[in-house]
Amino acid sequence: MTITNATFTIERVLNASPARVFAAYGSLEAKSTWFRAPSDIETLNRDFDFRVGGKERFHARWPSGMITDFQATYHDIVENERIILVYDMFHNGDKLSVSLLTLELRGEGDRTRLIHTEQGSYLTGGIEAVQGREHGTTWHIDNLVAVIEGREPRAFS
Repeated sequence: MTITNATFTIERVLNASPARVFAAYGSLEAKSTWFRAPSDIETLNRDFDFRVGGKERFHARWPSGMITDFQATYHDIVENERIILVYDMFHNGDKLSVSLLTLELRGEGDRTRLIHTEQGSYLTGGIEAVQGREHGTTWHIDNLVAVIEGREPRAFS
């Protein structure tokens, strides 16, 4: 087995305060408006415990029958400044990757620079898996920006 290690960073400047951006990550209700599946799915399990040591899980069955399972543990949370978590991603019970996600929120006047950095070990799929993860994560972040700025999230493409 060959492991592919990769890092990617997504930066956006939002027309909102760090407190408002942080709040979009801090509750299941808020996060569900932008962190969602790109098609109709059956949610099998959705847990959300936003605190240091807390767990998050989004376990779902897709129309194709594929089952995905996002399992995260929060390691560091500083209100309005940063969130650090480690997550495992599974497809049909097989572990695809382990990732360290660091989210930084930097105030710039009445705006916020969001810096989303992922360092991942991809156990299958090689560089295509990395590219797919970056594409999907960019879609989530762009939906976060849209929701915070009062626009409609875009469809997954």
